[in-house]
Order: sequence, then structure tokens, then C-alpha cells
Amino acid sequence: MEDLPIFQERLLLARRRAGVSQGELAKRTEMYASDISKMERGRMLPTAPRLRRLAEALAVSADYLLGLTDDPPARAGRTHQETHKVAI
Repeated sequence: MEDLPIFQERLLLARRRAGVSQGELAKRTEMYASDISKMERGRMLPTAPRLRRLAEALAVSADYLLGLTDDPPARAGRTHQETHKVAI
């Protein structure tokens, strides 16, 4: 790949690895396909809720998409709620 900013590169790579089109990813994340395209071209960055939906739909961590880790898989078998449970 050419030198893309990390988020663009990782979003595109994760989408291709998942074998989904921009349109399919848009449906899975309740976004517009044009927004996915804009993010992959560096013309838009996701909000925190959108970043979470993208990561979940692509089975990668938000940290991976943001370039904070090189390990793409999200924690296997754990839901968002399980990951963020607080003991009372």
C-alpha cells in the first residue's frame, strides 16, 4: 500500500480482510457508504461511536484502527459490556 495515514490504511485493510464492500460495511455500521469512502480517502474521521461500530463490524479493535497497536483482533469472545463491567 502507498503511504496512507494509519487510520485510512487500517480501515481499508480491515474491510478488505473481512471481504466486505463499502456498502456492506455501511449497512453493518448504520452509516452511509459515502462516509466509509470518505474515511478511507482521509476526507473524514469517525466519531467515537462510529469508530466503535466500525471496529465491531470488522472484528478488530479500535486501538488497531487508530494505530495504537499492531494486533488487529478485538478481544475474542468478549462483548463490549463484558469488557467494561464494573464490580459493585
